[in-house]
Amino acid sequence: MKVWVICEGRINKNPEKELCNLYSERINSIKNSGISFFEIKQASKKEINNILSKKNPQTTFIVLDEKGKMYSSINFAKKIQSYLKENIKNLYLFIGRPEGISFNFQDVETISLSNFTFSHSLTRVILCEQFYRCATILTNHPYHKD
Repeated sequence: MKVWVICEGRINKNPEKELCNLYSERINSIKNSGISFFEIKQASKKEINNILSKKNPQTTFIVLDEKGKMYSSINFAKKIQSYLKENIKNLYLFIGRPEGISFNFQDVETISLSNFTFSHSLTRVILCEQFYRCATILTNHPYHKD
């Protein structure tokens, strides 16, 4: 499965971006997790609408939203594993601007990383780390300890 984290607005060059790149490299280096590709991209509203228009049975969209469902790391790994079993080939996760997502996402699953509010750049780092943790859980790597 290919995973894209789509960010509305700018992605600043900062230490958080370096951490995201590190986690992306780690995720992409893990074999047999089912995650064959992981990337963070900046996208305009037009580009996001173009992505949303490509909806098909092998593509899933998730929006990060403060009111979304919260998962433990283990349950998030199980969610990703269920997508793999459903033969989902493309997973897009959307992070909105500080004022929220600029498109209608009523029919899209929403998840929340925490009850806390995080900056855009820190949200990306946390999401990348959770995908790395997910990949290690799926491959029984010792990074995640129960």
